Amino acid sequence: MGNGMNEVDDNVENGSILPATKCLYLSYDGNFQLEGKSIVLKCERINDTKFDIILDETIFHPQGGGQPSDLGKIVFEEESSSTMIALTVDNVQIERSTGLVHHYASVDGSEVSENSLKAGAVVDMYVDAPTRRINSECHTAGHVVDVAMARCKINFPPTKGYHFADGSYVEYRGSIQPSERGRLLEMLKMAFSLLIEEDIETKIEVMKKDLADETCNRLAQNFEFDGYGDNEEIRIVEVAGSSCPCGGTHTKSTGDLQERGWKITGIKCKKGFTRIKYGWS
Repeated sequence: MGNGMNEVDDNVENGSILPATKCLYLSYDGNFQLEGKSIVLKCERINDTKFDIILDETIFHPQGGGQPSDLGKIVFEEESSSTMIALTVDNVQIERSTGLVHHYASVDGSEVSENSLKAGAVVDMYVDAPTRRINSECHTAGHVVDVAMARCKINFPPTKGYHFADGSYVEYRGSIQPSERGRLLEMLKMAFSLLIEEDIETKIEVMKKDLADETCNRLAQNFEFDGYGDNEEIRIVEVAGSSCPCGGTHTKSTGDLQERGWKITGIKCKKGFTRIKYGWS
């Protein structure tokens, strides 16, 4: 956990700007962390059962980067009754301008007093493991699609990734001729399958702009770093031997996609863009 309880209380009472939430899931070890403790920076009651909770640090991945948010529980001791209350986290969002992560959580069948989740309260965090697993597999599979495209000598710049389990795809700027789509689809399926069989380890590093540019654009100039400061730290994820800036969660290796049977399922081209669809059996 970050700052002590008294300091958090003083900051909020004095109207200070809240510090950005420390996102533990961004480190390699944090990428796999499912439990942890944190301190409440601010809690607002939305209605009788719903709360908006900001913590000093979090293991919950917010929705963004084409990936849905984690689900789970935030557990705390109810001040008036000394009983443990579990809030169900059903949505996590990040304010890009402030770096504050909002945990939207609800309570069912328990009374929560106004002061129970005041600034400085210590809570336990629990990420729902099956949901995190699917989200991580889906995001990793999207990166494997990129590498399969490169192995098939298709170097279109990626423009969008939809790493949700319902209708996953990666979109690229460029189009495939109708007569070539069937052959390319079979080639992509084979390349994707081989990358899973190779069980290539995932790596997560933080590096400065120049090194990030050099690392990610060795084969093609597909990633822009102009929006980053020279000394800004950038999270770079390497999946199947290919690196790119990414804030999502991932599996330990491409081999982790084998059990669920992830595969490329289709190609769709429209208005100069190509979508490679993927999913599991």
